[in-house]
Amino acid sequence: GFQRVRIGGEIKDLDDPKLIPGGREEHKGEIVIDRLVLGEEHRSRLADSLELAFREGNNRADALLQETRDGPWREIPLSQNLACSLCGEPAGELTPRHFSFNHADGACPCCGGIGKEMRFADELVVPDPSKPVRGGAVKPWRLGGKSLIIRHNAILKQLAEQVPFDGDAPWKDLPEETRRLILHGSGDRPFSFRFGRGGKKREEGPFPGVIKLLEKAKAESRSEGHRARLTTYQTSGTCSLCGGKRLQPASAAVEVNGVTLPDFFAMDIGRAEEFLRSVAETPEVADGIGDVVNGLRQRIGFLREVGLDHLSLDREYNTLSGGESQRVRLATQLGMGLAGVCYVLDEPSIGLHPHDNDRLLDILRRLRDRGNTLLVVEHDADTMRAADHLIELGPGAGPEGGRLLYQGPPEGCAREPASRTGPFLSGESTVVAEGARKEPDKRRLTVRGARENNLRGIDVAFPVGLMVCVTGVSGSGKSSLVNDILARAAAFRLNRAKTIPGNHRVIEGWEHFHRVVEVNQDPIGRSPRSNPATFVKLFDLLRDVYSQTPLARVRGYRPGRFSFNMRGGRCERCQGDGLIRMDMQFLADVYSECPGCRGKRYNRETLEVLFKGRSIADVLDLSVHEAAELFRHHPKVMDKLRTLEAVGLDYLKLGQPATTLSGGEAQRLKLSLELSKRQSGETLYILDEPTTGLHWIDIQKLMDLLFTLRDAGNTVIIIEHNLDVIQLADWVMDLGPGGGTAGGDLVFAGPVEELRGHATSLTGRALRRRTGGG
Repeated sequence: GFQRVRIGGEIKDLDDPKLIPGGREEHKGEIVIDRLVLGEEHRSRLADSLELAFREGNNRADALLQETRDGPWREIPLSQNLACSLCGEPAGELTPRHFSFNHADGACPCCGGIGKEMRFADELVVPDPSKPVRGGAVKPWRLGGKSLIIRHNAILKQLAEQVPFDGDAPWKDLPEETRRLILHGSGDRPFSFRFGRGGKKREEGPFPGVIKLLEKAKAESRSEGHRARLTTYQTSGTCSLCGGKRLQPASAAVEVNGVTLPDFFAMDIGRAEEFLRSVAETPEVADGIGDVVNGLRQRIGFLREVGLDHLSLDREYNTLSGGESQRVRLATQLGMGLAGVCYVLDEPSIGLHPHDNDRLLDILRRLRDRGNTLLVVEHDADTMRAADHLIELGPGAGPEGGRLLYQGPPEGCAREPASRTGPFLSGESTVVAEGARKEPDKRRLTVRGARENNLRGIDVAFPVGLMVCVTGVSGSGKSSLVNDILARAAAFRLNRAKTIPGNHRVIEGWEHFHRVVEVNQDPIGRSPRSNPATFVKLFDLLRDVYSQTPLARVRGYRPGRFSFNMRGGRCERCQGDGLIRMDMQFLADVYSECPGCRGKRYNRETLEVLFKGRSIADVLDLSVHEAAELFRHHPKVMDKLRTLEAVGLDYLKLGQPATTLSGGEAQRLKLSLELSKRQSGETLYILDEPTTGLHWIDIQKLMDLLFTLRDAGNTVIIIEHNLDVIQLADWVMDLGPGGGTAGGDLVFAGPVEELRGHATSLTGRALRRRTGGG
């Protein structure tokens, strides 16, 4: 019953002999339902025609409007479903799960809701810019086998003739446009390539670029190993479809007051509060979702109250410090309003600047005043002074601890003779530096144009050969500058690591360093088989000692016999674990002591070999202090044990599983490994809050070690909030002035004495308050 259709943008009668244009290509045909002049008298006819159009068009239709007789036609897509107002693409009915990137209905189909995808990085594909193209500058191509290398080299040789460029010139000397063409393709610019014997096979078209060729090679490879090796030249980048928003396009396009959900998540706490306030003041929006907005405002207010207003809402949880993640959970408890609860907090001040500490203490007091009990494990002096009751254990660590030294009001701790904490709380004792403070010379390691995260394109010059302390409130940009930019760039440049540094223009001064060591609080091992003895290479020496005992030499036992990771000496029933895992089906696995070795990890024959009456399993069960007594006549073993004692880890057992060590213990183990090496100077050490979880006595030991490294000609850069450490630094760099969007600037750089008098530095204000200067 229809008479007209639109084909190729032209309306024709169905009986037109030239209805379908010539050619073999497909054409889209659209039914013309009705044509009418808009007016009140045609209102009913318009409604009927639209109903028919929606029925025939599966709830979609197009309206063509002409405002004047000779004017242009304007096309408006219509839909009875939720649809894009520009193209008419239907979105379907949106439910709450469509706004969750953890649900299949809401997640971006490309990245699965992660917001990132693996892609080849220019810096990893060409790791050595001093090499020429013909000399192997494109490193991943070496993995493709001889035939693939020959083909790729043939492509680049012919490309060099047509661009042209010098294939024997160092990569860094090629023009930027040429390097971009080689890596990312020529776009629409055509090239001609010949292949095969005698160059008989010819291909013409744009050059896809090295990156595209590598992506194709990885996709077509049948070898898992080859694909895995190619993956090492990739890095995680923003998803090309969702742009890091993690949601499917339809969900990411929904707006409230002009702001999409990903835009809202990208806000920090302060901006999010302002936006929700504006939504609450918009009647047409607030009427429908007023309760939701008020609930959001309340929860975000709790995050601000616990000192997390520098965080953005989309910050990945695993990037938070221990203190930040703990304060997120604390904000949750504030919202519950519970009473009669016992809260246990472990070092809530971690990663918190002294300026923000007062807010945290106010929150803890509020929870207490509601009728709750708070048990706080803490080394922070302000938190100790604010406590109602103070309990001190000690006097030492490990076997030397476990006794009650003091309990009562904090002010009474200073009068307790046995207390190790009281003298520091009263100011009688302080952390001191041995030797004079060093003055900077002309050598500098300079980061220019730092723009990672909230950094504002700043230039920062680190003096070489000094202990440099980087300070600032939480979220001021310290980790972005030191960890994301400087540490990654140093690992890439000095250690040949496959890491991509954060956004910056250039770093100058690498000639002053030979290597970089990043001493962070990451675990030293992911398996219980790793322990302090294996990490500092002490276990190798212990196995050598046992292989030289009379019984071991008679039986022909070599050092490998005394490893619980190798067949022969270990208990085969538990594979050297000392534990048997029992699968509980739907419940968590249960571990029990191995009945074969009784948790010793070795077989009976290996345990028969004794050194001074102790088996290798007995030695691994000794503390560092006890082992030093046993091996006092073995210089190589003692060197390792002394470095462990020097970092305050004499209480650790040699065989203690690495998974049970705290972040601070792992960090000091890494320092111990560095101290045991021969110091040649010209090393860059980077530490992120090394005093976390340390008492003043342990901080003193740590600072002695760091000054030892500095005096050996190395450069030590520390991110720190601890005022005792800041006061001892040779040079201080303060970022801020605030956190999040209020930070990212270099507020101060210079000696700590000048920082105390700085007008706008919050760190300087905390130092003045510490020394009684207001």
